[in-house]
Amino acid sequence: MPGRLAAGGLVLLAAPVLAGEPDEPEWPAIIVTAPAGESRALPPQVTVPPSLLIDRQPRSAADVLRGVAGVTVRTNSRGETIARIRGADERQTQVFLDGAPLAVPWDGRVDLGLLPAGLLGGVRVVKGAAPIEYGANAVAGVVDFSTRQYGQGNFAHVEAGSLGSGSASLVLAERLGGVDTILAAGGITRDAEPLAGPLPFGQPRGNRRTNTDLDAGSLFAALGGEAGNLAFRASLLHLEARRGIAPEGDRPPEAGPRYWRYPDIALTQATVNAALALDAGATLKVTGWRQWFGQRIGQYASIGYADLEARQQDEDDTIGGRVTLTHPAGPLTLRWAASAQSSTHAQVDTAFPSGPAGARLRFRQNLLSLGLEADAVLAPGVKLTLGGAWDRAETPLTGDKPPQSAFAAGAASAGLGIDLGEGMALTLSGGRRTRFPTARELFGVALGRFALNPDLGPEAAWFADAEWRWQRPGTTVMVNPFVIRSQDTLAQRVLADGRRQRFNLPGGATSYGIDALLSHDLGERVRFELSATALRARADRGSAPFRRLPQRPSYEALAALDWNLPGRFDLRAEVRAVGGAVDVDADGLLVALPAAAEVALRAAVPVARLGENRLFLTMAVDNLTDAQIFPQAGLPLPGRLWRIGLRFD
Repeated sequence: MPGRLAAGGLVLLAAPVLAGEPDEPEWPAIIVTAPAGESRALPPQVTVPPSLLIDRQPRSAADVLRGVAGVTVRTNSRGETIARIRGADERQTQVFLDGAPLAVPWDGRVDLGLLPAGLLGGVRVVKGAAPIEYGANAVAGVVDFSTRQYGQGNFAHVEAGSLGSGSASLVLAERLGGVDTILAAGGITRDAEPLAGPLPFGQPRGNRRTNTDLDAGSLFAALGGEAGNLAFRASLLHLEARRGIAPEGDRPPEAGPRYWRYPDIALTQATVNAALALDAGATLKVTGWRQWFGQRIGQYASIGYADLEARQQDEDDTIGGRVTLTHPAGPLTLRWAASAQSSTHAQVDTAFPSGPAGARLRFRQNLLSLGLEADAVLAPGVKLTLGGAWDRAETPLTGDKPPQSAFAAGAASAGLGIDLGEGMALTLSGGRRTRFPTARELFGVALGRFALNPDLGPEAAWFADAEWRWQRPGTTVMVNPFVIRSQDTLAQRVLADGRRQRFNLPGGATSYGIDALLSHDLGERVRFELSATALRARADRGSAPFRRLPQRPSYEALAALDWNLPGRFDLRAEVRAVGGAVDVDADGLLVALPAAAEVALRAAVPVARLGENRLFLTMAVDNLTDAQIFPQAGLPLPGRLWRIGLRFD
């Protein structure tokens, strides 16, 4: 498994608040990739404040995103917990950690269920036409995680729960000779996920979901500081895990459910970033990253997970960087951005019981993005941002597959921000983005599950957003209608031999809906929160076997009541509702996914004070009513799970 020491990190300032407008940060120097500015109009965004990272008692980065307006979190058929923005495919949602892409480029996805939540210091979700700093493939939007900063202090938690579940985090922050230092460790474990209700197949035992064990651990270190006009931060993350993958519970053995396990997963990511203040108000930012990733996948003959049929060994090596120069130019502020990334994937497939190891195949994909944005203040309280970019993808190494032509596409965006006074603001934004197929989509067969499509091409989307926001002490209201027009959308079809094949829809698809958010203090100690999304996603008539796009719930909503009496207790109750959706079964037929709702309870009680910090007893129940929720056919969300622990902050 790859894993090496290297320097890494990031810098920058500014903190958007819950509805997305700059405000005083809750800690010094939050890291963001695309900071707001006095003349910059940004697309819709939602920030999860640090207080909510604690109140919701999340175990992983995936838990942090549950309930964010416009974001869907689910576990896919590969066992990965992924995020989708406004119903788009997870590969259209780019994930960043401290300014560097976190997803493994070969697949374009990352398992957010493996990253401990205790490591995170801030989370921002950008929707629609993302700023040019994020580079190529940010079609639906961006999930931008930042790790904890020195100013956020020390943190620790440990908890245990039902079915052998547990998690722990430790973050130590110190200033050594003017250098801010962060050391962190974390882990997540479980014997199995709880099962809320019966499944037709793939479930030989009662309340424990088959093959859903997990053990994951991580180490993190960061150094940061300032030297004159230069600010810098370097960080290194190493993560190791092993886990099972639940078989699809809606299909019998002859329909080919996945009997897979991941005995080894390892990811090491180093990031280095610097910001240099130049003359005449200019700023130069440079970010570099290096990622090593490796995994083994075992395919078994039956649900007994005893007879190994095949094994896939993957190794990935990625290097990339970004340069952004911002400077005034008369009445304008110009922002030049260039990013490049090269990723090499090596793969060995072995058949069992007696087959020899296959050839070591090497694939490579290079991404390049060049862009320019211009900001202008048109009138007091009115700001305009226009941007354009050129993106390119090429695959110079294609293993044993035929060569693939390079792809190139343009991108454009526009944003108009209007201060309406009395705490109200309106932002109109839109643009066009392109996502290139990943190397896995072009060349991967997933141990025989997929048939390749040599004609697979990029997918593109046009966006339009209107975000109205009203903020006053104790109250935030946000309403954001949107429309997305997709072209050449990547979809899957089931072939006569049972394999799946990716293809571009010959026409297009249209999605429209509304994101909404309300946060209101009912009193000095009680706060009500509501975030919701309504969505309608349809393919053009005649362009797909079914017009309704699969795995897109018609609505998602989270309502929460938080009662906090400092020094005594903090109680939180949440209700998350999910609307009906559809999916495609093993025969390629459309099946209904019913609407459902789940209840979660949280409690924290201070038990001791240690200097400036406190020790809390924490208690939580997830899915209190043991509701059965299907984000995907045959793959339900976990049932009821209780947790109890200690937190120090």
